[in-house]
Amino acid sequence: MGITRFVLKRPVTAVLSLLCLVVFGYLSVRSATLELTPEMNMPMMVVMAQYEGANPEDVCELVTKEIEDSVSTLSGLKSMSSNSSEGSTVVMLEYEYGTDMDDAYDDLKKEMDAITRRLPDDVETPTVMEMDMNSSEVMSLSITNPNEDNIYDYVENTIVPELERISSVAEVTSRGGNEEYIKVELIPEKMDQYGVTMSSIASDIAAADVTYPAGDTDVGSQELSVSTSLKANTQESLKTIPLTTTKSSGTIIYLEDVANVYTSEKEANSISRYNGEETMSVSVSKQQSASAMQVSDAVTEVINELMAATPGLEIVVARDTSEDIMDSLSDVIETLIMAVVISMAILWIFFGDLKASLIVGSSIPVSILVALILMNQMGFTLNIITMSALTLGVGMMVDNSIVVLESCFRATDKVGLLDYMKAALQGTDIVGASVLGSTLTTCVVFLPLAFLEGMTGQLFKPLGFTIVFCMAASLLSAIAVVPLCYMLYRPRENTKAPMYKPIRNMQAAYRKIVKVILPKKKTVFAVSLALLFAAYLLSGHVGTELMASDDQGQVNISISTRPGLKTEKVDEIMKQAEAIISTHEDLDSYMSRSSGGGARGGMSSASGTINAYLKDDRKMSTDEVAAQWRKELAVIENCDISVESSSSMSMMSSSFQTYELLLQSSDYDTLKETSSEIVSMLKERPELTKVHSSLENGAPIIKIHVDAIKAKAAGLTASGIGSSVNQMLSGITATTLEVDGSDIDVKVEYEDGKYASIDQVRNIILPLPSGGSIALTDVADIEYEDSPATLVRNDREYRVTIEAEYTDQATADTRQMINSEIVRPNLPYNVSIAQNSRDQSQAEEFAALFQAIAIAVFLIFVVMAAQFESPKFSIMVMTTIPFSLIGSIFLLWLTECKISMTSLIGFLMLIGTVVNNGILYVDTVNQYRAEMDMETALIEAGATRLRPILMTTSTTIVSMIPMALAIGSSGSMTQGLAVVNIGGLVASTILALLLLPVYYSAMNRKPKNHDQLIDC
Repeated sequence: MGITRFVLKRPVTAVLSLLCLVVFGYLSVRSATLELTPEMNMPMMVVMAQYEGANPEDVCELVTKEIEDSVSTLSGLKSMSSNSSEGSTVVMLEYEYGTDMDDAYDDLKKEMDAITRRLPDDVETPTVMEMDMNSSEVMSLSITNPNEDNIYDYVENTIVPELERISSVAEVTSRGGNEEYIKVELIPEKMDQYGVTMSSIASDIAAADVTYPAGDTDVGSQELSVSTSLKANTQESLKTIPLTTTKSSGTIIYLEDVANVYTSEKEANSISRYNGEETMSVSVSKQQSASAMQVSDAVTEVINELMAATPGLEIVVARDTSEDIMDSLSDVIETLIMAVVISMAILWIFFGDLKASLIVGSSIPVSILVALILMNQMGFTLNIITMSALTLGVGMMVDNSIVVLESCFRATDKVGLLDYMKAALQGTDIVGASVLGSTLTTCVVFLPLAFLEGMTGQLFKPLGFTIVFCMAASLLSAIAVVPLCYMLYRPRENTKAPMYKPIRNMQAAYRKIVKVILPKKKTVFAVSLALLFAAYLLSGHVGTELMASDDQGQVNISISTRPGLKTEKVDEIMKQAEAIISTHEDLDSYMSRSSGGGARGGMSSASGTINAYLKDDRKMSTDEVAAQWRKELAVIENCDISVESSSSMSMMSSSFQTYELLLQSSDYDTLKETSSEIVSMLKERPELTKVHSSLENGAPIIKIHVDAIKAKAAGLTASGIGSSVNQMLSGITATTLEVDGSDIDVKVEYEDGKYASIDQVRNIILPLPSGGSIALTDVADIEYEDSPATLVRNDREYRVTIEAEYTDQATADTRQMINSEIVRPNLPYNVSIAQNSRDQSQAEEFAALFQAIAIAVFLIFVVMAAQFESPKFSIMVMTTIPFSLIGSIFLLWLTECKISMTSLIGFLMLIGTVVNNGILYVDTVNQYRAEMDMETALIEAGATRLRPILMTTSTTIVSMIPMALAIGSSGSMTQGLAVVNIGGLVASTILALLLLPVYYSAMNRKPKNHDQLIDC
């Protein structure tokens, strides 16, 4: 080959080129960005709107539906979902992949600006933001300082701004603590006496803090601007604000005459604890373009500076994802090193010569260095996917070199021991076409990944490119570095190698076996079909999942209580959960957060979370700890508890722990009734426990039904009544004061407990536009009603989620059986079962991958047909593909791995590698048929290629074993990839060596003279 000749004639140039690879490879590693997974961009937008004081039903009817109707015709929109809760709505829009998200954002923003006039007056223009999957939480901090009277103010006014100044930080969120504000507590009797209202007082306070331009004037030779201002910038000055009254009789009435003004703390809407001690928690999220490592280093520097400058301040890093990244990458690197060492050991076992083993092994660093350089140029990060690709490629990197070196050994026997250069040239030329074809088939299967746009494309495109880079570099190494080293170092084939005699014995046995089975074509075909049918039956016992989860050593506990429960009551339940988990020997630390509901906290927010972080040297896996806590926490009453192990692929991983049923309908009342009936039936099933619906246990609300006629007669509107009642119950933030450099709210409200019962709400007196007042009960009926905590809609239909936990009596078929026996027969015509987003994503991604596999098979056929100039031989070699599935499915079942995106990528990769042995075998048969009859050629070709086939297969398989063992915290994510390839390679190698001779013989029945060209 031309490259081989050039390298052999110019060895100095070749060596210097290798030195350049080392230098640029090192620089590429130094400049690479470290991440846990490849960057993923989901085409999603989020619309958020606030409607203070409105219950979920009103939010849904008056705000959510307006937004949904407005966006339904947007170009590229795939689906929409919404969550309407007390006082707010969130609408999520998913677009088709390939949609220009900048244009989509502009169109959506225009729609939201346009619908503002159709929304209630109290609703501001909805906020639009693009969903950023890469701006995730990087660090979680616990902050305490016994020297600070109010840790909340210190965190909000000092720590948060310092962290937000870091350029790589996207968002800083704090939880816990109590915010101070200036409370203007109204005295109703005084208000009646002086004829002031709540809204007029708030207006007077706001007007007392104003600056207004008054024009310009000439003063001497200067032109000066003039402005008027009125400032009430202290708590004492607030008290002396004059009020507008209707009963003053010429006397000036001040704010202190009708209200008590003092500093208070807002009702806590969240409580945070770290290891049982109350704290302020702060979460830091990164910018999309930044790396977690950069953010972690910058935040750590700021933390150290703050702690050094502030006595008593203690900031504990509860969670740092950069540590997870380093741990995961370290595990992958260890696996990579193990793969290299094992591959080198396999080479020595076969060659028995250290020089020969090192020559072949040189392909590994060459391939890795080239791959790192090209990865850096492509903008790929170093993550567990790309690093796993390098690990997967280790065994394949030496395949071409093994074939070339083994061919050089045989060429040496022909040309003599003295002419190593000629032997290197001849040996490379003989197998050049084979190694080129093998490399092309391995690489071409990843071509379809370049055109996938979904999660699969974004997640595994870097993997495909990395393997292609490795294989292209290994081809270059095989035809350049190996011949050069062979010529310079002159390795010898060692007849005392550990595998030399076993190989000879295997070759002899192979000749006998093939000679026996060659005439028994029908039997061979029958056995082949039987094995395929058995694999098909076994595949039904292999489960499926979108993506395997990794073990990050974190367990997330979510606790949902009755909507409307106060924060303090939620926290009592959280303390029970903390007491249970805190005694576990594998627990390192935990952070808990409680948020309550009620009139001001939002009734949908009565919940809590515990993020439990396990020790690195834990005795139990994260899943095992989660399973144990799931059982232990079940004793806590009056709440629903979810316990799940955290994963970098949490959105994609699935769990068998819970039964989930989604029902959907355009009729809310029918949906509610149907879900209630099904819940009752499911509670009778022994396979399920803790059955509940998302529409159950709705919070009781006080519903005000406005009489339109009476309201009109009084000069009032329903929205005006709602606004007035909202102000009386929730208060009015009139202005903000700057105190010691910090802004503090000034809020006008009644004393606590003023409207703590339905009778007190009925006693509300409304001001009339014309003056005077009217009782609320004169224009409205007031009563208790149940309201769901959250109304969920999907594609403009209501949706309810029914969940339950499986008992020990449940099996893998329980969900399907319950749905067919109970759910479907009891659904009315206008209620249907909906797919959850995970199942829908799995169906879409699997379909895309199956399509990619089909295209890859076609491309392999094209490459081999071009190589052999024979479609017949291509089809024959491709029979190794279905036989590889036999081993893959069996090993998946044996190791309890599920069919996932990762394992399907393994199948994609497998079909490119299993044909390599077939290509090598058929190419050798075609060469031998020029010298001997077909039967002898079939037998001798297999015997001759037995050693290189076993060597290439062994190095590939054995190098993948560490990955198949799922070593490390992220090992399970890529385990399926290795398992599929190991099982497939073992099966295809054995079956290819035994069955291909029979297929070749069957497809070439007519004898041909040795000097004929094979006519296909």
